[in-house]
Amino acid sequence: MLRYPALHASHAGIWIANVDGARPIGRGEAFRIAADTPVIMLNAPLVGQRLGYPDLSGLDLLELYAFLRPAQFAVPTPKGIARVTGLDVPTEDGEVAPFLLRAAEAMLALTDGDWPEREGAWTAAQSLFRLRWPWAPVVAERLKKPAVNERWLFSSLPEWEEHAPRPAPRTVTIEPGDAEARLVDLTGHGAEERPGQRAYAGAATAAFAPRAMRDTPNLVLAEAGTGIGKTLGYLAPASLWAEKAGGAVWISTYTKTLQRQLGQETARLYPDAAIRKAKVVTRKGARELPLPAKPGGRVAGRVRRPRCNSRAPRRALGRI
Repeated sequence: MLRYPALHASHAGIWIANVDGARPIGRGEAFRIAADTPVIMLNAPLVGQRLGYPDLSGLDLLELYAFLRPAQFAVPTPKGIARVTGLDVPTEDGEVAPFLLRAAEAMLALTDGDWPEREGAWTAAQSLFRLRWPWAPVVAERLKKPAVNERWLFSSLPEWEEHAPRPAPRTVTIEPGDAEARLVDLTGHGAEERPGQRAYAGAATAAFAPRAMRDTPNLVLAEAGTGIGKTLGYLAPASLWAEKAGGAVWISTYTKTLQRQLGQETARLYPDAAIRKAKVVTRKGARELPLPAKPGGRVAGRVRRPRCNSRAPRRALGRI
């Protein structure tokens, strides 16, 4: 059992957890505990921001995960960490601090079994120990010194060569009625027919027509009411053009909800998960954007500069 406490701070309060259990605490006590002993946290910059303690440092689970599972993705939330560790997701804020203790134990237990990323770990841990990485003492005592000098982890990957750039998309024409037929395939042949959705798909098809002039893309401004099925309405002609032209279609969304909806709807196009992973890519931007200033120099809202709460761990990414 780890001897360090775990600290969790949210907009609802602050909690500390150790071997004796979990309890809510005040901000002053959180400052004192964090100053006296290393504490286990999830996303230290975000916790420091919520506490009003920007210089807060400690045992960040994101850094530990980056060391143990380099180049593997994890959502930097309790739910995301639960997914990669196989633990139950905490259902309320008061359960997060003890969950962080269990998550740390589960991550460290990787070193006891068949750990694919073991090669180079001992050498990397020694380097991070000299750099005073907070997790280094905990990790180093679990790693056995190799009998011979080991290579860096990524040096053991097979060599690969870059492929030639993707050729420019072919000039193709989507015939009248093709987009509507693809729409029927996506919605299902037994689904209720929506004339407005069919008209929307037909109108969106004009955006994929051959360009009349070089470097002058087609532009379609289309508007439809809520619930008419706009997402599938533009996915139908977009997917047809991508198949015929061999090109890529970028769909920019304003909300995360629509982004998730697009991810779900593309399962209709590519039911096989492996094919969908190769065909569909989700790109995420900054979560918070700068807002216009109010008179007197104040910034509207609580965001004062571009910031992404999901900051990548800085120190433990050096295992290359």
